[in-house]
Amino acid sequence: MTVLRFPPDFPPTDRWGKLFIGVRWLGPDLSFFKELKNLQARRPQTAMAQWGGGERQVLAEAIAEVLAIQLQWKSKVFLPDDAAMAAFHGPSFDFSDPVGAFDAVVELVGRDFGIQVSAAFWQSHGDSLMGALVDALLRSRDV
Repeated sequence: MTVLRFPPDFPPTDRWGKLFIGVRWLGPDLSFFKELKNLQARRPQTAMAQWGGGERQVLAEAIAEVLAIQLQWKSKVFLPDDAAMAAFHGPSFDFSDPVGAFDAVVELVGRDFGIQVSAAFWQSHGDSLMGALVDALLRSRDV
């Protein structure tokens, strides 16, 4: 199954790319958001079995539900090899609220799973895959 990832040149790091992001024909091509949205929407719920069951899958399913609701993903299916950055950003450039979704996930893991982690933890996992993020969250609870 194809994983969710941003193209290597997104987000832009050069001055002009940042300046013209979202400006058609001048900025970087953002058509990949539609592809990500369609790819994720086609995933069957049974694909969540890739998480392997147990606490790992329970936490992954809870995070997936928050991301789907907050960011308007079409399904609640995220895979361990999906890029966390893509999953937490959402399926569009203009209309999602990644900060609100992130805050909702932080609240969920604290309230429902007793996992309290620092801002440094989240920053260090910004480039992680979803599986690595979920595993790190579970390990931090045991510390």
